[in-house]
Amino acid sequence: MNLILVFIAAFVGSGLKAIGGFGFATLATPAVALFWEVPTAIAVISVPTMLTSLLNAYRTHEAAREGLGPFLPFVAASFAGLAIGLTILLRLDTRFMKLFLGVFLIGQVIWQWLHIEKAAKAPEDSPLRGIGMGLLAGIMLGTVGMPSHIIATYLTGLKLSKTRYLFVLSTSQVVLRAVAIVSLAAAGAYSKDAVALMIAVTVPVFAGFFLGTRLFNWLPEKAFFRTVMALLLIMAASLVAANWGVLYAFS
Repeated sequence: MNLILVFIAAFVGSGLKAIGGFGFATLATPAVALFWEVPTAIAVISVPTMLTSLLNAYRTHEAAREGLGPFLPFVAASFAGLAIGLTILLRLDTRFMKLFLGVFLIGQVIWQWLHIEKAAKAPEDSPLRGIGMGLLAGIMLGTVGMPSHIIATYLTGLKLSKTRYLFVLSTSQVVLRAVAIVSLAAAGAYSKDAVALMIAVTVPVFAGFFLGTRLFNWLPEKAFFRTVMALLLIMAASLVAANWGVLYAFS
């Protein structure tokens, strides 16, 4: 029964990731963490997350011609955030970070909707926002294994095509996940059981990814970004609802 729940979460999450670039870790990490420790869950999910990110980057690689230079401040800041996140991973109740992530995302989505008529900035025109969002994305990866929502929120606020959006998001995920995997491996997170579980989720991951890819190709630009924002809001609300109880620990 445990594996069935994990497989369902992996299938649905992978489909969502193929559409909007995120969703897999959000669903699969908590599912694995129900039965294994959080560091193990992050380790198990990081490898298929990186593989699906590689696939997303490959199928949108034509966007590389538009350049990645404007996003370097974001990526550099995310490394610093990842170091901070991995440092506090074993010292902090992850429910706090998930609750904060949910509240932050809701605020970001509402702000973007309220300013929807305002022209979006080009990435090179907002380096400070890139640094702040990169730092936060790295922290979220290190503590709860969920950086993609922050990256997606950052990118949807910029003037990008859906292809460039998914390419930059996926490339960022590949780089961050690679660093996280090396760090987790050095810490001994990849036990025999963790590796076996990681291999087992491969089938539902790629089945869901295939279906999601079809939907991505079908959605027009405007409908695509509206779908991404709606998914962000739904997942943010679920994070808040699932972790709200942590506030009562101090009451």
